[in-house]
Amino acid sequence: MAGRGDLAWLTARPIAHRGLHGLSPGVVENCPGAFEAAIAGNYAIECDVQPTADGDAIVFHDGTLDRLTQATGRVDGLAAAALKALAFKATDDRMITLSELFTLVGGRVPLVVEIKSEFDGRLGLTEKVAALASAYAGPVALMSFDPGPIAWLKENAPALVRGIVAESHY
Repeated sequence: MAGRGDLAWLTARPIAHRGLHGLSPGVVENCPGAFEAAIAGNYAIECDVQPTADGDAIVFHDGTLDRLTQATGRVDGLAAAALKALAFKATDDRMITLSELFTLVGGRVPLVVEIKSEFDGRLGLTEKVAALASAYAGPVALMSFDPGPIAWLKENAPALVRGIVAESHY
């Protein structure tokens, strides 16, 4: 991983938000096809992770399944294996875990991982993401809109590149 003092890798190329999706039919955000397209275009990748019922980190933006999948309900209500089996509305791709994304990317492009939060103080997802990111050999940065996970990362995983995402309504 690039050193904290040298963050040029983080700004050296455009970042494909949730992967490079929407340009071709069947390429949906935060899915393997979108990540492969970003890699092929030499884009860095931003992705989102949600907690699963069994404590894993699944790559998915929304807290609920309704918008993109043929299922309903909360993402954190299902185990990773069940989430990975769900059909999407517009692609044959399936959800992948953060560990699987790290394997897919394999350091070929930088990753920016947004840790989703309910702003409720729960840090299980942050701990899981930190453990996976610490073992990942490629360039990775972690971010969240919630300052809680970022403060935890500063204290417990200071070697990981991290940052807060800010908007006026948060």
